[in-house]
Parts: sequence; structure tokens; C-alpha cells
Amino acid sequence: MTTASQPLPDISESLERHNAAFTTLLSLIPAQYYIAVDPEVADNKWMKNKKRKTGEEIKENKKKIKQTKLDPSKNLTTAELLAQNNSGEKLLEESSDAIAGPSTTLTPLPPTASISELRAKLQQRLQTFRSRRGAGDGEETHDGASVSSRDALEEERRRKRGEMRDRRRNERKEERRKEREGKAEKKEKKAAQQGPDDVRAKTAKTQLIVPQLKNTNNDEDISFPAISLPSKQSDKSGTHLKRISNPSQALAHLEKHKAKLAAMPEDKRAEIEEKERWAKAEERAKGGKVADQEKVLKNAVKRKEKTKAKSSKEWAERKRELEKSNAISIKKRNDNIAKRAEDRRNKRQGGGKDKGKGKGSKKGRPGFEGKK
Repeated sequence: MTTASQPLPDISESLERHNAAFTTLLSLIPAQYYIAVDPEVADNKWMKNKKRKTGEEIKENKKKIKQTKLDPSKNLTTAELLAQNNSGEKLLEESSDAIAGPSTTLTPLPPTASISELRAKLQQRLQTFRSRRGAGDGEETHDGASVSSRDALEEERRRKRGEMRDRRRNERKEERRKEREGKAEKKEKKAAQQGPDDVRAKTAKTQLIVPQLKNTNNDEDISFPAISLPSKQSDKSGTHLKRISNPSQALAHLEKHKAKLAAMPEDKRAEIEEKERWAKAEERAKGGKVADQEKVLKNAVKRKEKTKAKSSKEWAERKRELEKSNAISIKKRNDNIAKRAEDRRNKRQGGGKDKGKGKGSKKGRPGFEGKK
């Protein structure tokens, strides 16, 4: 029995040899490639927003790394590091066991709920969410029944929107009807305030700022000769203003008209001048221009003559430049034609001489062909 429970000595020695061989191979692997790096250190390497070290801190860090490389107590093999880590973990477990003591008790987990209970909880949560967003049992149809399905809910909302549209349309129609009735009442009141003559007369578009008072005087046939305009029917003396756009023609017409007025009698000239004054005022009131100032017309004629002289000068200059460019192009063309003719003549003469000279001697072709 004792021999069966204990391993044989040769098996234990073989295991120890294998363990030593694996430990030797493990010690050849650098610790940085075998032992996992701390996740915080690995993440810190790729952190972009971490605080950068200063030059002094980098120098101190390099010096410490160099010292640790040269320190034999720090340069442990992989097997030694693993043994050190295992011993540290054992110490931690022992310390935690000592702190926990015999008073620690294990509490069992609560039993898992069945599928039916989980479904009931899910339905309850969904019902709570629906009631929070107003899509649960809170909505009722126009008959008073609660809405349960989604289609019925959408139909009920569509019906409510339609009722709201109809109500707003009816309100707008009622407002427009009241507005029309109010305008009609105002017109009736205004017509009642006015007399029968004012109703028959055509109302003016523009209204006076000052209210119109009723005429209590019997003198209705009052004339104001200072502002009465001359009748257009009796205007046969040629007071119609001619619109002439050409300033030189307008100046000639004005001079001719002045000479004609100077030859007329005094009373007739005064009458025509008065009519012309009213005609000019009407034209200016309409926004038209009246060419009745001799000085302005003379200045306009001078400006027009200067513009014409300038444009004629520019046209003459342009014409001269065109003639010059045409002459240059014609001369160039003639020179080119003469040069080509001369080149053809020289070619014919030079070609005849070369043929006469080349009859005696024959040029050999390049290479070794024909050499003796």
C-alpha cells in the first residue's frame, strides 16, 4: 500500500529534470515578452491627452532606467519573476483569509425567476413607458372606450386633427362674415349721413384732411379768376407745347417763337404769354420738361457739339489706325510674295549649276561598299 501511494523515484527525478529544463528555457525568454504588462501602463503609453513630461523629468527617467539595467538585483529572469509573483499572491491570500476570519458566511444567490414572471415584468415595464408618453390607457375614443391597439390610436388622433381643422375653418369663416357685415354697416351709416345729392354724385377717390362743411350761403356761382385755368376748347392760338428732344432744334424754335411774339400787339402777346405760362405749369406738374430757357438750351447745344466733335475725332483716329494697319498687312503680304518668288528663282538657277558640275564625278555611298 505504501509503495502504491508514493511515486517511484525515477519518475520524480524525470519530472524534476523536465521542470528544470523548462525553467531554463523560460529564463531565456525576456520578462517583458512573457509577463503581461499592467493594463494601466499599456494604456498610458498611447494616451494622447496625458500631461507631457518636462526635459528634466525625461532625463531623470532615463537615468533610473539605466541604473535598473545595471542593477543585478533588478535584472531577474522570467522564472524568478513568476516565483516572486506567486509568493506575493500567496501572501495576499493569507492576509485576506486572516482579515476575513471564521465569521465570513456565504449567502446563496436568490432563485432565478421563471419565464412567465419575466414576461409579466416586461409587459409591466412597457405599460409604464406607454403611460408616461401618453400612449397608454389615458386616451379614449369619442364613444368613451379606451384605445388599445396602435391602429386605433392613430385613427383616433387623425379624427381629432380633422375636428380641429373643421373648427378652425368655421371660426375663420365666421370672422370673415362678421368683417363683411361690419363693412356693410359702416357704408350704410355713411350713406345715411350724406344727403341725397351726395349719394347720386360720384364719390372722389381721395378724401380731404379737413372735414367738408355744408355751404350755407346762397352765392354758389362764385368764380376765382386768379386760379381759373384757360379753357382748352377756346385755345386756338397754338399754346400747345411742342416736345423737341434735339436742343438745337428747340433753340431755333424758341427764337422763332420769341420773334413771332415780339411782332404781335401788346394785349394779344400778354394773353398768349399767360396761356403759355399755364400750359408750362401743367406740363411741369405732369412731370414733363419745358425747354423755355434760352441759356440752358445754348449750353445743351454746346455740350452736344463738343460730344459730336469728340466722337468724330475718335472715329477719324480709328479710321486712320485701320488704314495704317491695312497698309502694313498689305506691305507684309507683298514682301512675302516677292521673297517666295525670289527663292524659287534662286532655287532653279542653283539646281542647274549643281547638275552640270556633278556629271564628271560620282559620289560613293557610305560604308565599305565599292572600295578597292
